[in-house]
Amino acid sequence: MAEGTIDHIVRDRGFGFIRPVDGGDQVFFHRSALEDVRFDELQEGMAVEYEAEEDDKGLRATIVRLSGEVDEARGDFLNPYSFVRYLDKPRPQGHVLGDCPPPPHDRYIGLTGRITCELKAETPLFVSDSHAVQGKTGEHRTFRFFQVENEAGELEPALPATSLRGMVRSVFEATTNSCFAVFEGGGFDLREGRLPPGLVPARVVGIDTTGVKLERLDCSQGLPQNIRLHRRGGQTIPLINAASVSAYEERVLDTQTQTPFDPSRSLIPSSIKDGERVAALVDLNPVNNGVYQYFNVRKIVPLRNESSLQLASGTRKVFGYVHITGPNIERKHLERLFFRWSDTKPDIPDWQSIPRASQLTAPTATIEECNQHLGQYWERNQRRISLLDRKGKPWPVSADELPHPSYFIKENGRLREGDLVYYIPSSKIGIPVLRPILISRLPYRYDRASLLPDYLCHCGTYGSLCPACRVFGWVHENAAKLGKRERVAYAGRVRFSHGKLVGKAETVDDPQEGITLAILSTPKPTTTQFYLLKNGQPDSRVTYDDKERGAQLRGRKLYRHHGAEPSRHADGHEYERAGGIKDDQNRTVCGVLEKGTSFAFTVDFENLAPEELGALLWSLEMEKGMHHRLGYAKPLGFGSVTIRVQTVQVLQSAQRFCSLKNEGWATVTETQRDNWVKSFKSQMAAEYGSTFEKLLNIQDLKALAGEPDVAQIHYPRLESTPQPKGENFKWFVANKKRDRPYTLDLAVDDGGLPLDLEG
Repeated sequence: MAEGTIDHIVRDRGFGFIRPVDGGDQVFFHRSALEDVRFDELQEGMAVEYEAEEDDKGLRATIVRLSGEVDEARGDFLNPYSFVRYLDKPRPQGHVLGDCPPPPHDRYIGLTGRITCELKAETPLFVSDSHAVQGKTGEHRTFRFFQVENEAGELEPALPATSLRGMVRSVFEATTNSCFAVFEGGGFDLREGRLPPGLVPARVVGIDTTGVKLERLDCSQGLPQNIRLHRRGGQTIPLINAASVSAYEERVLDTQTQTPFDPSRSLIPSSIKDGERVAALVDLNPVNNGVYQYFNVRKIVPLRNESSLQLASGTRKVFGYVHITGPNIERKHLERLFFRWSDTKPDIPDWQSIPRASQLTAPTATIEECNQHLGQYWERNQRRISLLDRKGKPWPVSADELPHPSYFIKENGRLREGDLVYYIPSSKIGIPVLRPILISRLPYRYDRASLLPDYLCHCGTYGSLCPACRVFGWVHENAAKLGKRERVAYAGRVRFSHGKLVGKAETVDDPQEGITLAILSTPKPTTTQFYLLKNGQPDSRVTYDDKERGAQLRGRKLYRHHGAEPSRHADGHEYERAGGIKDDQNRTVCGVLEKGTSFAFTVDFENLAPEELGALLWSLEMEKGMHHRLGYAKPLGFGSVTIRVQTVQVLQSAQRFCSLKNEGWATVTETQRDNWVKSFKSQMAAEYGSTFEKLLNIQDLKALAGEPDVAQIHYPRLESTPQPKGENFKWFVANKKRDRPYTLDLAVDDGGLPLDLEG
């Protein structure tokens, strides 16, 4: 059978189209051709197998069924995290489980009391202490378990109240469909593998409050008459609009055949810096490599030595600016000369003397976007740069660890006058963008915030707070900018105590030596196959550009429970760094507690409605077989805990304030506690049109907090055992090259991902 993906579905008419994997015209299918799948279950992007025949209108599928290829290849491992989907219905207004004003703090109008809980570690547990940290930022660091003084004046492990509060709030938010209280809504850049259309080299001439002025330095325009461009098949071969300067000896930079780089070998004089005005001899006959053609620089000198340039046959003397970005990719041996043929004088032209055709402008939004882009470069590369500096190889002249980060990467780097950039006149975000390198990262059309429904954005007004903000507290995101009469914060109505150790603490490790952990990955939302859905389903092609075509955020990120024991491989535990390497990419933790360790803590609550108290009780205990995740190294299997409510006491205010004794506290029966939880569940079901257990968010919570179906849980990699250097990115690179990249399944359907991506 042929293979393809569902490309388009016409729901109301019962037909759709399949895009063949090997290319070619779309294939029509009618719902009557489906086997073992309902028409309403189909989603765009789904992989299918089909048989087709040709009629007078083209190819028509006679049999269509879901492809089994992906599912058959899966199951080697589960990703450590997945997402709890949000409910796609806005919260009800004026409802206790919706949006409404919070109750006052100056009187008792609801349920007030205390919940006493016991927490038990079901896997190794580590919660970091901010004190006694060994090692500086940028180096390998060692942490100890959080500690407090006990009644005997001795330090003992404890659970900080803030950690307990945050853990429970995250479940409460997901369960009640509350706002995303912590959410980074910025945009992302997409790595382009091709030249953006209309890209031109330029120099920043001036920056002011109106925007940026640039000089167009395009050597493909205004060509001298004696230049003959190469043609192929009657068409002119594309001409690169910046000249090439031989800067380094070509070399392969990999672990097998790495050739050392010596900056003194550069054919650009060592005194010349990036952006400097220079004089050069340019060959008038462009070099043709069969794909594109470019002008080659034969010689380059500082401006003060321009008289030393002697014209040779077939050359022309030009003035321009050399753009040096350094050996930042493998096999690099060229830098670029930005110039225009009409620039014939040595002096740097000011704005008025630049020909109108070579003047470019862009708004202040372009400057802001460029500065954000430069900041992202620093965030991605600061560790490598600081490492080179610590080795005594001052950045950026070091010859170590090739290829380098680009030379333009600086802390607090910003667009400046004199910078050389590539000007891209149109972009997906509707403004010109500036980039420091030829093949760069370009912004997606939409940022994360634009894909988040309005009702899930951080609560913006005191009079309309979501359940979590009313119970746990709220601060306006722009409190400093609001007037003095505006209400900008609300104190939460729950207070957590520290978790106090119950019994004796046994440790997994030697508290002095600790455990050297594996590398913990950072979030990579640009891996859209993991972070986005399309029309509610995983899709290998969905991006942040696809808002109008059904792109949506997957939900709230949650680390899954690994089971009773952290995952192992042939050489040991997944949580240990292969080879025992200690560097700035990983951490050592001391005093990791054994599973079975218990802590007691309390939650004081004030003025809660019965449904709010029911939601809090459910968020504390959840259900049998479900686990909270607490502390450090959750992706490695640490931190699965269960909570059991021991007692609930409720204040009887009339009795309390009529007595001089500490009276008026009534212990609630289990039946009453269950009734509060049932009230919460029934209200959720009534508002969102389903039984509580069938709500998407509850299904996902149960799937991630319960026992996993696949034994191995770790970050994607190509090998069955982890490698000392990590390099998990190779899995994502290989996956991206597939015709049908693997996607992260929904939490309720996740059968795992494959190690082998060649199948």
